[in-house]
Amino acid sequence: LKSVGCGFLAMDATCLPKDATYVPEEENPFRLPPDDKIFQIRAEEREKRKEERKRVQTLRVWEKTTASSRVHRNHRISTNSADRVLLKEQAKTLASTSTVESVGRDPRREKENVADFVQKKREMFLVQMGLDVKKAEILKLDERSKAKEEALKKSTQMLDEDVQRFDLFLQNNDQKAHKAMKDAEDMTKTKQDRLQRIKVLKSQLSTVQSDIAKHRESLDECLKYKEFLKKLTPQEWKDQKELEKLERKKQRKSSFVEERMAEHSASMQAEIEAEERAFDEKAQEVSKGRRRQRREAEEEARERERQLDQARRRITRRYPTREQVEETYPDVSSGEEMPLYFKEQKQLLEVFTTKEESNLFHIENSQETEQALEDILHRYSEMKLTKSVETNKMKASIAHLEAQIAEQRANCNELKRHINSKEGASEQDSLLAELDKEIVEVHAACGHDSEHDPDTLAMLGAIEKRLEEFLSYIVEYERRGSKEANEVMAAEHRKDKDRRNKGLKHKKAMGLQRNEDRLRQSLERSQAPIHKKVGKQVMFRSAPLFQARRVVEEDDGYEQAMKEHSIFSIWIQRDGMPCAAEPSKSA
Repeated sequence: LKSVGCGFLAMDATCLPKDATYVPEEENPFRLPPDDKIFQIRAEEREKRKEERKRVQTLRVWEKTTASSRVHRNHRISTNSADRVLLKEQAKTLASTSTVESVGRDPRREKENVADFVQKKREMFLVQMGLDVKKAEILKLDERSKAKEEALKKSTQMLDEDVQRFDLFLQNNDQKAHKAMKDAEDMTKTKQDRLQRIKVLKSQLSTVQSDIAKHRESLDECLKYKEFLKKLTPQEWKDQKELEKLERKKQRKSSFVEERMAEHSASMQAEIEAEERAFDEKAQEVSKGRRRQRREAEEEARERERQLDQARRRITRRYPTREQVEETYPDVSSGEEMPLYFKEQKQLLEVFTTKEESNLFHIENSQETEQALEDILHRYSEMKLTKSVETNKMKASIAHLEAQIAEQRANCNELKRHINSKEGASEQDSLLAELDKEIVEVHAACGHDSEHDPDTLAMLGAIEKRLEEFLSYIVEYERRGSKEANEVMAAEHRKDKDRRNKGLKHKKAMGLQRNEDRLRQSLERSQAPIHKKVGKQVMFRSAPLFQARRVVEEDDGYEQAMKEHSIFSIWIQRDGMPCAAEPSKSA
């Protein structure tokens, strides 16, 4: 079998030439034809058999063959071009010579032994197996070529579709560009029209605003006069108008209540009548059924009346009463302003005349008051002269008493100093305890361990050491380059920004508080009762003008630097660099 396989593989390799070309689909005999082609081939074979039968019928006797010769003449391999090639190769490999067929009888058979027969059968098997393998390989290659053709067709179809879509995209893009240009032209035209319209409207707006300003000035003036006339209006007339307004309000409320009650009464009466009709119809239907006695009819009438009363009460309870309707009335003012009291000029003249008489009366009273004041001042001067002597005596006694008071105060101060000297130790201890507590908090904030109880001076040394480390880090960052320096500057800016934001928030809160206080005070002043002044106002001499002097002190930062140096043994210069030396006045 190994020799057979090797021979078959060698024969298969020799049967496929290197320059073999692809056979088209319509010329490839190894492709399975479709169903309609199979039926067509069968029809053609049937026609060929009929023609062969007709041809055989016309042959002569010696030209005809027997059934056994036709059997021996038939071959398994079809007589096409490929089979002919294989037959030629088979003929070259076979050792025996082919027999010549004679016309009209069987070919001459030569005697052969079993070894030759087996050899021939073996060779025929090898040829047939090589042919089958080649057919299978041809079918495989044909399927592969068909798959490639299908892929090529699909690629071509997809390429055509892409080309069509690209053309459609280009057309749509051209249409969109044309439409965009047209829309841009339309928008430009619309923009120009609107700009022109805006200019016209701005001119009209400026004219209207000027008119509004003029009318507003006249309105302010009229309102000022109106307020003045309101102040001159008598209080009796104002009270009368208020009463009239209340009467109109009561009338509106009563009319509203009457309308609602009329609507509810109409709806209630309609429902009651509907209930009565329903009961009457029900009674008529019951009376049609059979004749009843008089007693039963009376009982049914009483029952119907009772049900009607219940229905009336139920319907009445569903609707609100007059008090409920009055509660639903919206108590809203009509918004009407109080009319002016002055309708004619003589009314204003009368009021002015009355005011003038009252002013003259007040002037006379003020003159009498001044005369009385002069008398009182004269008596006061006389009394002052008489009381001056008594005052001097009393001043002398007061000086003596003040000397005694001073002596007693000195004694009190001496006693207080003595007491404070005794209590100073406890106060100093409390201050030291509070200072120790703050030092411990700062020590913990610096990241040190605060579980044990270290010495205060040791904690201060650790805090100073940590501050020096932080300052050295800052100097190192500034010395490294722009990035670290920028980070330090950014941190400083953030801190400054936070401080400014806190200051702005505090200032804003204080401003809001001042505004609220001012509004509250103005509201209190507006709501406070008006006190009528009686008599002439007392006038005092004008005080001299106060000229404030402002002393400008220039802060060179020396005190702050000394404070920082005393606490941290280091201070920040104006250029932002730390310095450990003691600050001088020139720095």
